Amino acid sequence: MKRTMVVAALLAVLALPVAGGAARQATFKFCTDPTFPPMELATTSGKIAGFDVEMASALAKTWGDTAKPVKTAFPGLIPALNAKKCDVVISGIFITPDRKKQAGVVSYMKTHRVLIVKAGNPKGIHSPNQLKGRVVAVQAGTKYEEYLKALKAKIGFTLQSYPGDNDAVAQVLLGRADAVLTQDTSFAYQAKQHPGKIAVGFTFGASDQFGIYYRKGDASSIGSQVSDGIAQLRSNGALAEIATKYKIPLNTVK
Repeated sequence: MKRTMVVAALLAVLALPVAGGAARQATFKFCTDPTFPPMELATTSGKIAGFDVEMASALAKTWGDTAKPVKTAFPGLIPALNAKKCDVVISGIFITPDRKKQAGVVSYMKTHRVLIVKAGNPKGIHSPNQLKGRVVAVQAGTKYEEYLKALKAKIGFTLQSYPGDNDAVAQVLLGRADAVLTQDTSFAYQAKQHPGKIAVGFTFGASDQFGIYYRKGDASSIGSQVSDGIAQLRSNGALAEIATKYKIPLNTVK
């Protein structure tokens, strides 16, 4: 009889909520491709770092979890998410209609596409149509690549695709490509790494949105947490603080 009472008492204690209403400590896993600095990159030691990594950590803390990156090739990000290899995708990835059919999404940054050229713009590339007859580099598996393939069919140029954004920008630095299509956030990073060697030849007028993707079935759980968390990071200045660290314009995270 006493043993039964002790067991019941223990079960009652275990059932009590954690003090202060805090949730259990858990790991918030996000799929990311660390080839798009300053959003995400791999350090010489192999550690994944960058704006998105620090944002994910701050985001997880808003509901009491810790964040962990899951290295994933860019074309496989959404498939990995839906295969439950991670809780969300955070990888400098655009919000697009086709991706929204596959997963839910929360916006956290606006940005513009740019054509990066050599300093001084020796080939005079001031618009996408002036890529005609040129050599253009791009990161494979991206919306940039899709856009350039369609443009290539219309005006004609040589398109070179590379595994990472760094690889693509390197082709301009080496003189193997005349331009790279990427993002203004990438240019800010690359210009700092290679001062005086590259420039923006053209900035696209329409803005893009970077988003955090989650499984549609998790809209009321993870989706809601992410949405509320991003709102909190905006209001308390955490997003702006991380953006400042990575030289990203503050208006992109407001």
